[in-house]
Amino acid sequence: MPERQQPPRVLLADDDAAMRSAIPRLLSLSCEVVGCVADTAALFEAAERLRPDVVLLDFSLPGGMPGLEVVRRLKSMAPEVKVVAFTGHDDEELKRLAYQAGASGYVWKLNAADELLPTIHAVVDGSAAASGDDLP
Repeated sequence: MPERQQPPRVLLADDDAAMRSAIPRLLSLSCEVVGCVADTAALFEAAERLRPDVVLLDFSLPGGMPGLEVVRRLKSMAPEVKVVAFTGHDDEELKRLAYQAGASGYVWKLNAADELLPTIHAVVDGSAAASGDDLP
């Protein structure tokens, strides 16, 4: 597979204003953050309009739709978009369900500083695991 010429285009979906401020700074060295949204309605509109490479999805996003259903809907409307679950829940069952729903990656927010960039690059480059079964 040829090496990617452009940095990954990332759409951040998180209702926490501090996260919407901090995460773009964390990603700025090797990703292009194309937008930040705070609820599911804005997420679906932005995903359709911006066509990011990766959606970084807070599973507790307001809007009346569970995180797993948001993943399914994103993958249905834009199958090429990689979804990375970005959650405050360090839960192996939720991780397994996220992969089953179509997520390409899963990052516990407390590990964001170490795991977020490598996970984004792995899912974009196609080197991430196809399921969460063999992830630590």
